[in-house]
Amino acid sequence: MKHILTILILLALLLFLMARYVAPDPWVYDEADYMYAASLGIAANYTDTPTLPIADFVRTGLARGRDLRQRQALSEQIRAGDDVVFYRHWHGPLYLYFLIPVTRLGLSERQVRTVMLAIPALTLVAIYWGCLWLIPGRAGTFAALTGSLLFLFGSHLNGSTELAPHHLFALLSVVFLFLLAKFVASGQRIYWYGAVVFAGLAFCTLEVAFVLIITLAICAFVERRRLEAGWRLAARSLALFVATVLVVWPAAIYKMSFVKGYLFMAYLALFRKSPWGNQGFFEVWGHRTLASPVEWIAILAGVFLYFRNNGENTKHITYPMLVYAALMVAATARVLNSLPRYSLLFMPALDIFAAVTLIPFLMAAPRRVMYAALALFFGFFGLDEYRLFNRNHTQDPRPPVVLNYIRENRLQENTLLVPQEDLPMIHYYFPRMHLHGYSDPNPAPSGSDNGILYRGYPVRVK
Repeated sequence: MKHILTILILLALLLFLMARYVAPDPWVYDEADYMYAASLGIAANYTDTPTLPIADFVRTGLARGRDLRQRQALSEQIRAGDDVVFYRHWHGPLYLYFLIPVTRLGLSERQVRTVMLAIPALTLVAIYWGCLWLIPGRAGTFAALTGSLLFLFGSHLNGSTELAPHHLFALLSVVFLFLLAKFVASGQRIYWYGAVVFAGLAFCTLEVAFVLIITLAICAFVERRRLEAGWRLAARSLALFVATVLVVWPAAIYKMSFVKGYLFMAYLALFRKSPWGNQGFFEVWGHRTLASPVEWIAILAGVFLYFRNNGENTKHITYPMLVYAALMVAATARVLNSLPRYSLLFMPALDIFAAVTLIPFLMAAPRRVMYAALALFFGFFGLDEYRLFNRNHTQDPRPPVVLNYIRENRLQENTLLVPQEDLPMIHYYFPRMHLHGYSDPNPAPSGSDNGILYRGYPVRVK
C-alpha cells in the first residue's frame, strides 16, 4: 500500500510540474507532420500506405537530395503524395498508435499534449517498480524513490512536453534495461527474451534502437557462459525480434520501410553540415549540465563509485545501463541541439544507474550519514526545481497570427510560396492549399503562385 501511495504522489507531482509547461501553440514543424500522419489513420501507418517504394526512394534521393532547391521540390512532391513514412519523419509507427486515438477526441492542442503526458507518467511508474523489482528490501525502496525523483526533476522531462516519439522510446528503453539487468541478476532466460521484445518495440519507434541491439550483443558476450550463448540462442532471439517487428510494423519488413530511416540518417550525416542543430558541442553539454546540476552530480558520483569501490554484485547488475547510456551518448554525439527531448534517449538510463549505484553505498554507511546525505541531496533538488519552476513559457506569437491571416483573407485554397519552416503547420491546418517552400531571404515569385507569405511582422502576403 505504501508503494502505491508513493507512486500516486509522484504521478501527481509529475502532472503538476509538466502541465505548467504544456503549450497551447498551434502544431508547428515536427508536431504538424506527426499530427498529419495521425490524421491518415492506423491502417495507413500500419501498412505504410501510401509511401514511395524503396527503389524509387533511393533513386530520387541520389538524383535530387544534394541541391537545396531540388530538396525543396522533392519535399513538395512527397507531401503531395501523402507519404506517411515521410510525415513520421522516417520513424516507426508505434508512437502514432498512441497518438491517433487521442487526436480523434476533438481536443485542443494543449489538451492533446496534456493527454500524451501519460507516456512519461508510465516511465515514472516503470522506474519506481523496476528498482523495487531489481533490489530487494529497504535499499530497493530508497533506490526506487531516488531514481524516480532524479527522473522527475530532470530538465529532460519537464522540458519535453511537445509531441514527439522520444518519450515513448524512453519508456521502452527503461523497461528493456530493467529486464536485461534482471536477467544479469538471475540468469533466467525469460528476462533475456523480454528484453529482446522491447528492443523490437523500440525499433518500431526510433532509428537509434540499434543501440539496444548492440547493448544486447555486448551483454550476450559478457554473460555467454551463464547464457550458454550459441547459434541456437542467436536464432531464437533474432526470430523473436523479427516477429515483434512484424506484429507492430509489418511494412518495416515487406516494404523495407526501416531502411529509409537509416538511409536518411546516413544522408544527413554525410551531406548536411549541421543536420541536428548548429550549437557547439560544449555549448550543448554545458546547457544540459547547468539545466540539471544536481542530477549530473548524482550521475557522476555513481560513475565514480562504480569504477572505484562499488560492490561487485551491484556492478554486475548495473553495467547494462552504463553500456547503453555510453553507446547512446556516442550515437547522438552529432545532435548538437540542447532541446530536452534528445536527452531523453539516455538520461533515464543514467538516472536509474545513479540510484541503483548510490543507494547501496549509502546504505552501508552509518544511518545518520545516509539520512543527512539524502536530506541534503533532495534539498538541493528542491531549490533547483524552484529555480526551474519560475521560468515562463514564451509562446511564439507568429504561428497563430499566420493561421488567422489565412482564414481572414480566405486563402485556404490558394497557391502560396511560404517559408519552409511554416510549411508543415500551414499544410496541416489547411490541407487544400497548394504550398511551395522557400529558404532564401528574398524569395522570387513564380507564375504559378497567388502570392508570397513573407517572414516576420506584420504578417503579409504579396
